[in-house]
Formats: sequence, C-alpha cells, structure tokens
Amino acid sequence: MDTEKQEYVYCQDCPSERNKNETMPERCKGHWVRKFIKECWRKCGCDMRCGNRVVQRGIACKLQVFHTKGKGWGVRTLEVLEKGSFVCEYVGEILTNNELYYRNMKSKGNGRHTYPVTLDGDWGSEQGLKDEDALCLDATLHENVARFINHRCFDGNLVDIPVQVETPDRHYYHVAFFTTRKVDAFEELTWDYGLDFEEDHLIEAFQCICGSQYCRDKNPKGKKVEKLG
Repeated sequence: MDTEKQEYVYCQDCPSERNKNETMPERCKGHWVRKFIKECWRKCGCDMRCGNRVVQRGIACKLQVFHTKGKGWGVRTLEVLEKGSFVCEYVGEILTNNELYYRNMKSKGNGRHTYPVTLDGDWGSEQGLKDEDALCLDATLHENVARFINHRCFDGNLVDIPVQVETPDRHYYHVAFFTTRKVDAFEELTWDYGLDFEEDHLIEAFQCICGSQYCRDKNPKGKKVEKLG
C-alpha cells in the first residue's frame, strides 16, 4: 500500500489553526482531498428506489456493536461486504468549530466526548473561510452506530466519503462510509480518523493500538487509551 498517494489541500487562513491561536494562527497543516458524491434529491423527479439514492436509504447491511479486546466498543459486520459497499452514515450534531471549541472547554475532564468529524472536504477551494462556515459533526450527545467504529491508521477497511443530498453547498454534507475492500463476516470495521498524534489537541489524543504497519503514533508512552466512542 502506497501511503504517500493521499493528496492534501491547504487553507490560506485555516479555521482549525485559528481556533488554536486566534491572534497568531500557524500555517494550515493540510486537509485530505476528497471526491464528493452527489445523490439525487426531491427536485430530480425520481423516488427512493433510484439507484443514485444509496446513502439516503440508510443502513442495509447487518452490523453489530461488540466489545473488542483492548479497544472498548467496536463495530463488526455480520455478513460479507463487497468492495465499495455502503455501510452507514456518520451521525452527529452540526456545530461550527467555535461552538465545538467552547463546548469542549466546558466539558474538559468529564470523560464524555468523541473526536469530531470535520467537514473540511472543500475548505481548500476558498480564499478565506468564515468561522460560521467551518462545520463539524459532534457525536458526543447525538449519534448512531458509526460512533463506535474504531480507528486504524491508513489501511482501515472503510473510507469516509462526502455526500451531497439536500444542497450544493459544500460547507455541509453527509459523511458516508464505504468499504475499501471485501470485508468478511464478523470482521471488525475500521476507518482512519485522520488524527496527527504529534499535534496538541483540545481532546487528548489516545494511544493508538490499531495494529497497522503504517501506524502514525510513534510515541505512545504516557498517552491515555481512548477511542471515538
């Protein structure tokens, strides 16, 4: 697997860096380039049986939340999934980065949090992104089964794809998980959270025990073992 193929785009004025230091933000660390899927919607004239309404129809495969060895809760499939199969959508509250920052500051230390999914699929195309347009999904209080899917560096068997349904506005979109390869029945489902383990985070980075030969966590000593859910 070529881990260098992933393309990045860089904001001229990154909302993530502004949140860390509003007066002197650092340069953008980069955001993964993702290709969007555009599904049909109410103005297309088709119905929910349309082949281009996959994510909207919801989960169609059998999934199970189970207790893993050493990683807390996880999710596995109870049936074989072919490469490119839709698994589920990531559900959470839509917050601005600023709202998430202040929420986490208030709740810091209470142990109840998840790592948010940043809706940064199109950040690099804009000259300057307003704070109210820098959105994320926070599954701390409102979530679905996707919250329990564990992290795996680089070679998880799921990939998160941005999906447009209701609006062409790329500040907001759905986050859908598709399989990157054939997945056997009872195999755990994993995806790459995109965390940089060397950076400081408002939410302390967990000790990664994903088992991937491409693991990015090179210095796990002293880190607390936590996960998305």
